[in-house]
Amino acid sequence: RVLSCGLKDFCAHGGGEAVAAGTAGDKRVPKIASVVGILGHLASRHAGSIKQELLRMFHESLGSSREHHKATVPFLLQLALMSPTLLATVSPELVDSLKPPVLNQLHQHFSTVPRDELEGVVGVVVHLLCHTSAGALRTLRFLLATAAP
Repeated sequence: RVLSCGLKDFCAHGGGEAVAAGTAGDKRVPKIASVVGILGHLASRHAGSIKQELLRMFHESLGSSREHHKATVPFLLQLALMSPTLLATVSPELVDSLKPPVLNQLHQHFSTVPRDELEGVVGVVVHLLCHTSAGALRTLRFLLATAAP
């Protein structure tokens, strides 16, 4: 429920554009700090459930054209930017789930995003990759294998 409420607020306040523009964390998404705080508190006892829900949200959003599903990936990126704990919780399993069909879905999901916004999203992803140590070797292997199969 916390994630669902946060995503709805994120959509209502144009948070996806903030992430894409590289201005993530600004004041346009008032509840996101509360969402991060609540999830951070819950992570100590419910890390598995949180990880499962974050991954479910990610995969569910890729197969949908509904407006709030289009904002799910930027919302998850924003959560990761604001919480190294959430990033560390989900990044190794996320990398493992990025098989060719999922990568194709991601490509289709972002194919309609304007180039400048897409560059902003890529910048956020690179920033997150540089700031994670959980599964770093696995992530590097994935990037190398994907770039040069």
